[in-house]
Amino acid sequence: MSILSTVRRNGARVYIGVQALLITATALIAVAYFMVPRESGMPNWLLLTCFVLSATGLGLLEYLKRTVSDQLKDAVRIEAERTRLTENDLLTGALTRGRFLDELSASIGTLSKPRRIMLLLVDLDHFKQLNDGFGHQFGDQALAHLVACAKHCFPDCTIGRLGGDEFAILMYGNDLERCRLRAEKLLTMLQQGRVCEGHQIPLGASIGIAVAPEHASSPKELPLLADLALYESKGAGRGRITVFDPDMLSEKRQRRFMERELRAAVYLNELELHYQPLTDAERNCTALEGLVRWRHPVRGMISPAEFIPVAERSNLIDMVGEWVFRRACLDLDHLSCGRISINVSGEQLKRDGLVHMLDRVLHETGTAANRFVLEITETVATAATPEIIARIERLRGMGFHIALDDFGTGHCGFNYIKTLPIDSIKIDRSYIRNLGHDRIAQVFVSALTQIARIQGLTIVAEGIETEAEFDLARAAGCNRFQGYFLGRPQAAPMLLRRTAHIEPLALSA
Repeated sequence: MSILSTVRRNGARVYIGVQALLITATALIAVAYFMVPRESGMPNWLLLTCFVLSATGLGLLEYLKRTVSDQLKDAVRIEAERTRLTENDLLTGALTRGRFLDELSASIGTLSKPRRIMLLLVDLDHFKQLNDGFGHQFGDQALAHLVACAKHCFPDCTIGRLGGDEFAILMYGNDLERCRLRAEKLLTMLQQGRVCEGHQIPLGASIGIAVAPEHASSPKELPLLADLALYESKGAGRGRITVFDPDMLSEKRQRRFMERELRAAVYLNELELHYQPLTDAERNCTALEGLVRWRHPVRGMISPAEFIPVAERSNLIDMVGEWVFRRACLDLDHLSCGRISINVSGEQLKRDGLVHMLDRVLHETGTAANRFVLEITETVATAATPEIIARIERLRGMGFHIALDDFGTGHCGFNYIKTLPIDSIKIDRSYIRNLGHDRIAQVFVSALTQIARIQGLTIVAEGIETEAEFDLARAAGCNRFQGYFLGRPQAAPMLLRRTAHIEPLALSA
C-alpha cells in the first residue's frame, strides 16, 4: 500500500521520463552498433550521450528505490505505533483488555500441557469518591500511579487494564508467597498516596489472586475465580489481599453474579421506582415514598431485601442510590404530592459522595431539595459517627427533610430525638399492629407522639392495614399514616392513571 502511495505521490511523469531516458540510451547504442561502420568506430559524442542518459536513468531509479524504501520504513514505524496505541492503554501504559486476555490465553497453556501462572485482579478502592471529591484529573493520576507502582513491584510481569479502575497482573510461576509479598508491597506504596492541592491523598486497592492450574486451567475460568477473591477482599473491608478458595464458589459466586446483573440493570435503566402514599388524618395524600424495584428479565421481580444487601457490599449502592434519586426528581412534577420520600443506605452516609451526588442531581434536574425527605433507619442513627451526623446536618442545610425510619426496632432512646437532626419519625409497624391489645405499644406510641409534638416533629404510623389500626394510630396522636390500607406501592404511570378516576384516596398537594 505504501508503494502505491509513493507512486501516486511522485506522479506518472517521473516514471515515464526515466523509462524514456533508458529507452533512448538503449536505442542510441543499438543505432551505433548497427549503423555506424565498424572500422570508423563509435563517435565520442554518441558514447558520452549514451553514458549520460544511462547514468541519469540509473540515478533516478536509485532515488526512487530509496524513496520507496523510506516509505516502507515509515509504514513499519506507523504500524508499530498504531499497534502500540491499540494494545496499550493511553492513560496508564498498561495493556488493553483484549491484548491482556490474549496474553493470558497464550500463557496459561493447554489442558495437556498447563503452565503455572498467577492472576491478580487489582481494583482501586473508592475510585468514584476520588473523582467526585478531587476531580477526574486526580482520578486519572491515581490510575496511572497504580500502574507505575505495579510495574515497580512486578517488573517481570504483564500488567493490563481491564476497564475503569480494574487492573490485572499476570505473574509467571507458582511462588504464591512471593506473589503475596509483592502485592503487600504494592498496597504499601499506594498508601503513600499522591499529592493533590498540597495535600497527600492516600490510595488503597483490593486484590484477588487465582493460581493456574491449581484453581483453574482455562483462560475464561481463571479470571472469574480471581474476581471472586477480589469480591471477598472488598466485602471484608477493602485494602486487602485474598487468594481464591473453593468455598467461595457457592453463595459468594451467586452474590457476585447478582452484583454484575444489578450493575447492568442500573446501566440499562431496568430498575423501577414505585410510590406509596403517606396521608394525613383525613386520608389526603401529603407525600409519596419512593421504593426501588428490580424487574429481572428472567427471574421476574426481585425483592429489595435480596439485592440491596448485595449492593451495600460494593459501590453499587451509590449507583442505585443515584438512580433512585434521579428517577424521583424526574417523576416529581408528574405526581400530585407534597414531597417524595426516599431511603438512604447507611453505607451511603459513610461517604461525602452522597452529599455531592444529591447536590449534582438537583442542579441537573432543576429540582428543589425541600421537595424531598431522606429516610435513615434507626440502626444507622444509633451507630452514627460525628462525621455522619455532620453529613446529615449538611443535607438539612441544603433543604432536605430528614426522617428517622423504623423507630422502635433498635436501641434508639427518646433522648436521640432531641439530639438527632431530624424532622419526622416513622414508628415501626410492629407497634402499630399491636396498638389494640398491647399496653406497652400504646404507652410507647403515646409518649413518642407527645415528645414529637413538643419538638415540632411529624409522627408517621407505618404498616396501617385495617380501619381499626388507622383509628387507633390517629387517636394515639400520629399525624401521618402509611400502609396497604391507604395505598399500595405503585409505578408512577399506574399512580397517574389512578388519579384520573374518582377514588377514595385523592392525591392532593
